[in-house]
Amino acid sequence: MFTKKHSKLIKVAVKASAVAVAALFGAHTYAADAVIVHGSFGSGDNSLDGSSTSITASGFAINNGYTDNPYLNNSADAYAGTWFTFENQLGGSDVTVSVNGSSTFVPGVTVWATDGVFDGGTQSGEIQLNPSIYPGTPHVMNATGQLGDLGTQWMQDGQGGNALATLGYAVANSSINITDGSTTWGEDVVSGAHGYTTAFDSGWYGNASGNSASLTFDNLAAGWYTLYIAGTDSTSAGNSGFDLVVSAVPEAETWAMLLAGLGFVGWRLRKQTRNEPSMISA
Repeated sequence: MFTKKHSKLIKVAVKASAVAVAALFGAHTYAADAVIVHGSFGSGDNSLDGSSTSITASGFAINNGYTDNPYLNNSADAYAGTWFTFENQLGGSDVTVSVNGSSTFVPGVTVWATDGVFDGGTQSGEIQLNPSIYPGTPHVMNATGQLGDLGTQWMQDGQGGNALATLGYAVANSSINITDGSTTWGEDVVSGAHGYTTAFDSGWYGNASGNSASLTFDNLAAGWYTLYIAGTDSTSAGNSGFDLVVSAVPEAETWAMLLAGLGFVGWRLRKQTRNEPSMISA
């Protein structure tokens, strides 16, 4: 937990080291269109920065809003889960998204990079493969495919929204293994943690089992990100609660730059003290 004193020292070091920090996009107003970004982080501004390297939130979601709903061919329902958006100002840090559900909630989570605050996408723009279920997106969406796949274009930049890339997804229900194209959009939905190669990170890892799911992205670029959380098990209880933690740990190189900055500040202070004229009393 950083104190105010630590925060000030780090901010000074960052400036001294000429470490660029991404500027804020807008005034932290989280707009939405087809879907609404629900909930709020305890920090109030949804940003990872030098004084807030961990932000938390809580929410509720339907037990099979992410997958395991036969009426949706096991695809996700964008209106049955909870959407969050956050800004990473700590470019060069490893960022972890962790979802810890109640004893009756088996979570699924997906993380996307977006061009600024997620705008909520559009309700039109795609023809559903099986319109007898529900017409259009995002009522039935593709939460596990790469951006640009069928069922994702409603939120894709240049199509229906401002999402740039799918970073990864995690499904805690160990019995989920759908790879035969039987989902509404033909996407695969597989238990465990899964990541995609993107321009926004240098690697990933994760875990998903029981009532928890997490994804860690190495060296995550500064910018805005969006995530969707819902349940993956029809046999669990109905609407259930969960806790969300998004945390950042600077890479070794970043720590080295911060320490160098602190050393520079100390050197300047010592030099300034030595150069001050001595005050000798008469």
